[in-house]
Amino acid sequence: MTGKGTVTQGEGKDWIFLSDAHFTGENRDNQDRLIRFLEEEGENLSTLVLLGDLFEFWFGFEGYVYREYLPILEQLKSLNHRGVRIKYVEGNHDFCLGPFFEEELRAEVYAEEMEETLGGKRVYIAHGDRVNPRDYEYRLFRRALKNRFSYAVMRWAGPALSMKVAKRLSARSRRKNHCRLSSHIPISRVFAMNKFREGIDVVILGHSHYPEEVLERIDGREKVYFNVGDWITFFSYLRYNPKTGFELCYHEDRV
Repeated sequence: MTGKGTVTQGEGKDWIFLSDAHFTGENRDNQDRLIRFLEEEGENLSTLVLLGDLFEFWFGFEGYVYREYLPILEQLKSLNHRGVRIKYVEGNHDFCLGPFFEEELRAEVYAEEMEETLGGKRVYIAHGDRVNPRDYEYRLFRRALKNRFSYAVMRWAGPALSMKVAKRLSARSRRKNHCRLSSHIPISRVFAMNKFREGIDVVILGHSHYPEEVLERIDGREKVYFNVGDWITFFSYLRYNPKTGFELCYHEDRV
């Protein structure tokens, strides 16, 4: 599934929103920590929403699964078998999630954004890399990577070569764009305000790696913007409970 989707929440269990783990398989500590967290939450979890960049690079090659990601993928499959719905909004490190997520996990995959209704509130959800309409350089770069031609090249190159190139590009991007991520913090707030004026009640983003909660009141109605942060430095996530509402949380590892 790509594009927008609207589903009305009906279960009594929690939703959890996560973003930006950037797993590489080289350092398993963060991946193992997320596996433990999801195992702990499994019984009380209705829906897991991944806001992109769970991996440093993912392209959905037919019949191929990245060995370095198997532990977290098996945990996601376990959640699916227990009845947890998985929704994935692609980030800037995700390219055509493909067969594993859509067939093995029966995940709902969104290329850019999605919308939910939770507790009677309209909730807009996206990765957050597209919040700046004037970042023409990034938008051109994104368009050059996310298109049918680029996907055909990746399929031709195969998993090993595509992964190798992607890691080099990612390393270069991190060195160049650290300040650009920081600049997304105020820009994301402006983006959320514009969504509020369109009738959205809650905006949930990732990408900046900085967790925050910003409350606004527009025309007498409370609006709130959340950035779920990351699973690298802050180990932050957003929880929605049907009785208590939204809460920005930080995981404390007990191991």
